Amino acid sequence: MQISLQLPRDLEPDFGEFKGRVSERIQSGALSADAVQLLARFGQLVYTQVAQLSLVARGDRTVLYTRHILDSLNPIDIQSPPPASALDIGSGGGFPGIPLAIVWPGTRFTILESREKKAGFLERAVRELGIRNVTVACGRLEEYGRSWTAEPHRSVYVRALGELPEVLRSAERVAVPGAEWVYFLGAEASPEHLTEQLGPGGKWASVLPGAFGGRLLRGYFPPGPQSLGKR
Repeated sequence: MQISLQLPRDLEPDFGEFKGRVSERIQSGALSADAVQLLARFGQLVYTQVAQLSLVARGDRTVLYTRHILDSLNPIDIQSPPPASALDIGSGGGFPGIPLAIVWPGTRFTILESREKKAGFLERAVRELGIRNVTVACGRLEEYGRSWTAEPHRSVYVRALGELPEVLRSAERVAVPGAEWVYFLGAEASPEHLTEQLGPGGKWASVLPGAFGGRLLRGYFPPGPQSLGKR
């Protein structure tokens, strides 16, 4: 797999590992070479802005492809076919929304980021990469209908955020009834503790392996008025 991209030297080993880990997916047709090229360019854009915008931890700058882009792609096996529309809450440096939007060009994505400078970077990345299925919204989740708006989404992603029950309660207004949500579990996260916090809504949640390692907690918003996190 040849990708014409001039990467900083300290990013090349990580990109080499990234290419090795996605090569079988390209050969099988699960990932297109064009998508991998866009993922490579997106990683390069993030790399150039880490110091100025704190898009990821500084120590992660040289492992952007394996720690952030591959992790962002972990839902691709558990969501087949891809959802028609999706919301990435608190996207930060664009993870997982932009990598998923690249590999799922038929999914309409809303990338939500409350910090103006980071939202500005995301808008620039979407524009420079020519990603047509992404809308960047600058605002907070609880400001839905005021500072930003979007159609109800069929899938919601939460990665590297705080209190999951609180986030999901706020996200119910932005999701269709019964929509799927996916939470990216960190190494130290306890799925049992999280599902207990979700109360009755926890019965719709299950832990699943990611396509490239790691764990995902997948659940569904209630089909009716019952709220997640309420007992």
